[in-house]
Amino acid sequence: MRILQVAPAFFEFQRGGTELCARSLHRALLNQPDMDSHLLACVPSWHAKPGAGSDFLTPTSGQGETGIAIRAFDHFHLSQPDHLGALRAFREFLEGYRPDRIHFHHLLYLGVEGIAVARRTCPDAEILLTLHDYYAICANDGLMTKKLDGALCYAAQPHACLQCLPEASIEAVALREQGIRAALELLDRMIAPSAFLRDRFLAWGVPAERIVHQPNALPEGWDALAPLPPRDRRAGEPAVFGFFANIMPHKGLHLLLEAALWLKTQGVAGFRIAVHGADTHAPEAYKARIAALVETLGPAVSMRGAYGHEELPSLLAGIDAVVVPSVWWENDPLIVRQSAAAGRPILYADLGGLAEAGVQSGGTGFAAGDVASLAQRLLAFIQAEESTRTEPALAAIGQRHRPEKRPA
Repeated sequence: MRILQVAPAFFEFQRGGTELCARSLHRALLNQPDMDSHLLACVPSWHAKPGAGSDFLTPTSGQGETGIAIRAFDHFHLSQPDHLGALRAFREFLEGYRPDRIHFHHLLYLGVEGIAVARRTCPDAEILLTLHDYYAICANDGLMTKKLDGALCYAAQPHACLQCLPEASIEAVALREQGIRAALELLDRMIAPSAFLRDRFLAWGVPAERIVHQPNALPEGWDALAPLPPRDRRAGEPAVFGFFANIMPHKGLHLLLEAALWLKTQGVAGFRIAVHGADTHAPEAYKARIAALVETLGPAVSMRGAYGHEELPSLLAGIDAVVVPSVWWENDPLIVRQSAAAGRPILYADLGGLAEAGVQSGGTGFAAGDVASLAQRLLAFIQAEESTRTEPALAAIGQRHRPEKRPA
């Protein structure tokens, strides 16, 4: 069986969960008998330049991995306008490889037209799409949050969408939805890594029989990982909480740092925050907000920067618990499952697909977006790890915290 994995980018260039899932699935299939797998990843111009006269690149050393040059893309409509470049090259690749299954991992870069080209070129192939986020529903980077204040969205509604996209029109929003729905109808099925995401797409109108719930597998190399022993701590040494994500507003680092600051003002000193992640794409205002919090916290927080996938086990070995404070719905965040596989406790925001993964991984939830709720969880963890209790701080936080059940 010949299987083609189509990724929005190479993980080597864009270190996201979508790219890692696509690469891991491809490499796992390489080792199975009677399977021939190929990874075709998009290479936007800001990742690498194509050679003269060619739309294909080989920027990685992986077996059966090919890049396809992307020179243009309409992010709003998830549309690929370059019919004589990227789409023609995609069609030529399909004609040469002739896959039995084509597995798309996003609509980015090859766009909705990519699905149409696949169906016309390989009419007998099974065509799948894993929905790693909410891009099809939401034109605000697939976040399903309001651009002005970050508030959660529960459905895509044209007039509400225009508040995030004032440069668009009702007609444009309607055409976007129509084009995406038409492409999805060409698929044999869609895969939802979380039941929460599946429910969102069902509410959007996708027929239940066309979308299945199937959690992401652990990335390559993680199935064989044995749980790490607890971090070797000397008596009185502070607990270390780890944050692992790109530094963007929706990932909620500000929430973690504000909770840490709250603890510090209550006299709690038995903790450190280790932040692992790059702020390359963060808005300048958000960078300034994080920098101010880091300066106020002083030695209680350390900014470790970007990290490689292969470094994650050793980084997890150096912390006591992982905090995932996202303020958007998430889907099936890999860091939760990786942390659980490594034997590290997880504190997670009780929200969307993140809450689902957190429960399945045996983590501890806190009210999403609630600094006091997170501070209480941090303090409870510190107190469970240390013999001394900080009753005044716990009481002060408990009085302020009255979590409410958030709608799914």
